[in-house]
Amino acid sequence: MKYVVGVDTGGTFTDLIAVDERGDYVIVKTPSTPEDPSRAVIEGLRQAADREGLDLGGFLANVSRICHGTTVSTNTVLTWTGAKVGLICTEGFRDNLAIRFGVREDPYDYTVPQPKALAPRYLRVPIEERVKWDGSVMMPLNEEQVRGACRYFLEQGVQAVVVGFLWSFKNQVNEKRAVEICREEMPGVYVIGSCDIQPEIREYWRISTAVLSAYVGPALAKYLTHMMETLDEYGFTGQLLITQSNAGVMFPEIAMEQAARTLLSGPACSPAAAAYIAAPLKIDNCVTCDMGGTSFDVALIKDQKPATALETAVGGVYHLRLPMVDVHTIGAGGGSIGWLDSMNVLHMGPASAGADPGPACYGRGGTEPTSTDADLVLGYLDEEYFLGGKMTVDKELAENAIKSKIADPLEISVVDAARAMRKIIDHSMSDAISEISVQRGEDPRRYALVAAGGAGPVHIADLARVLNIPRIVVPRNSSIFCAIGSIIADLRHDLVTSVVTRTDGADVDMLNRIFGDMKNLGDSYLDREGIAPRDRYYRRSIDIRYLGQFHEVELGITEADLTPAILRQAVQDFHRRHEELYAYNEPESETEMINLRLATFGNVVPPARKARDESAMLDAERFIKNQRSVYFEEKMGFVSTFIYDGDAMQVGNIVEGPAVIEQTTTTIVIPPGWRLDVTEYGDYVMSVHA
Repeated sequence: MKYVVGVDTGGTFTDLIAVDERGDYVIVKTPSTPEDPSRAVIEGLRQAADREGLDLGGFLANVSRICHGTTVSTNTVLTWTGAKVGLICTEGFRDNLAIRFGVREDPYDYTVPQPKALAPRYLRVPIEERVKWDGSVMMPLNEEQVRGACRYFLEQGVQAVVVGFLWSFKNQVNEKRAVEICREEMPGVYVIGSCDIQPEIREYWRISTAVLSAYVGPALAKYLTHMMETLDEYGFTGQLLITQSNAGVMFPEIAMEQAARTLLSGPACSPAAAAYIAAPLKIDNCVTCDMGGTSFDVALIKDQKPATALETAVGGVYHLRLPMVDVHTIGAGGGSIGWLDSMNVLHMGPASAGADPGPACYGRGGTEPTSTDADLVLGYLDEEYFLGGKMTVDKELAENAIKSKIADPLEISVVDAARAMRKIIDHSMSDAISEISVQRGEDPRRYALVAAGGAGPVHIADLARVLNIPRIVVPRNSSIFCAIGSIIADLRHDLVTSVVTRTDGADVDMLNRIFGDMKNLGDSYLDREGIAPRDRYYRRSIDIRYLGQFHEVELGITEADLTPAILRQAVQDFHRRHEELYAYNEPESETEMINLRLATFGNVVPPARKARDESAMLDAERFIKNQRSVYFEEKMGFVSTFIYDGDAMQVGNIVEGPAVIEQTTTTIVIPPGWRLDVTEYGDYVMSVHA
């Protein structure tokens, strides 16, 4: 029996799903081990093997593919534990990285300090060279200066080097030669050129992205090398694939070369999984709400396609420009800590108790009250059935933490303090949903919510109530959603070439040649990954703007060779999309192309998805385990509530709220006025009923 395994390393838990050829699966959640993330991965694999009656070696020998989402790169930036980075730049442009956009990103906040430099000024070395805007070489590379910079970097203990020259995307001859010299002079040091990862116009974005890649590259390479060696020791001979922020996967060797593509990759697979789950339900538009232990990730899916973005800031300050799934993240998770400011105003997060010590109720020495503690006090969680009974939580510890840190200072009861904590975190998450929907011209009431993450189904109905959303989907395995998304992801490589030219009268033959060159480069990656030509497909797009604009709009185009007619249609699509985004357009104004983009895919056959047998036992009351008091705002108090065994429930079962459904890895709260139906794949659909 062959298996496909998906692993997602989160801040609190490491999630794993193993699916066999019949579509049967096992799921495992193990506490994350931040000091060595591979330990939690191996422990998860060991537990999956035990469930299948195999030892770890025997299990791995039958695993054809492991798809791994890791937070190593993101955490390296957030904790400032990356490599010591040196930058070789064009003379006269040493401070571009520090100047950034030349303005404060929040113009009203005069107190924000300059972000810590990932490549500090004393490690930014200007070099004599110059390429002009048209790609002609104005000044050849001073190779001796490059060698001198290498000697200086070695003296300073630099672990990674970026070469980023002005206009290098138009002609890489100087940049490539400088990279060659650095690799000759500094063997063993991580070296990357700015055009190796994103050969695109706007040097600040390009070089900032390369610096981020260099900053996390050594840590990612060390982790992936260790992971591959460990898997080899246990007899794994299949493919290890690493998730990217664009929701695709790639070989670990390529991930090490282009480490920036793994930044923010953790939540990127969740929207892909949501679209996959929603398709059989004929839901084309939905919002994924992934609430884990430390964060809340929300993304919009329209017409079965996740919204995408090209620009973001890692940790809110370090700028990254790469194609990625547009995921909005806030610090709201099960471990989010409740605290009072100097004015005794209650806040939730963004600080989190994490996996260790975790919420106070874990009994691991944590004393800060968290969202999980509040949910336990309000009756949503069971002391004896947390993680399916593998872990017990202590309600008294939760009450003590809330009492000492929140209730007593505010002179309110523990229950009222827990209610306040829950309301605040729920409204923070509702605001995040509004930000990616209402603020972008979308009405969330026309979307379904898809609950993901271990804590998502506990809160999802309250979010729907705040936003007046009448339909919710809770996947049966919502707590491991990103792991599921990874095993259905295709191999993907995004390529770009900047060509600033007017659309009217553009040389389509030249544009087609550029697309052909990008296809050849993309095919070279897929060749390394062993993807047959018949299993490859491509998506092309063009970035267009009005003449002289600073921002552009990406537009997908046909797979056929470009023609003047196709370009004219792209311009019409641009006018329409510009109005959708910015509420105006200028059809009479000239337009220009900025970038050509090609996404190269290697088709990966997803594991079988097994429909559940139609149940002859439609009466869900057979699966009631017990009753307990649960607080519902709709009733303004505790209500004696039936608790259902979600792992045993069958297709066609119907449950009307108030109720709680407990699964091994999550808990679903059904308030009064809501109804839950079990679908053919065992997923849950919740809807408002009269």
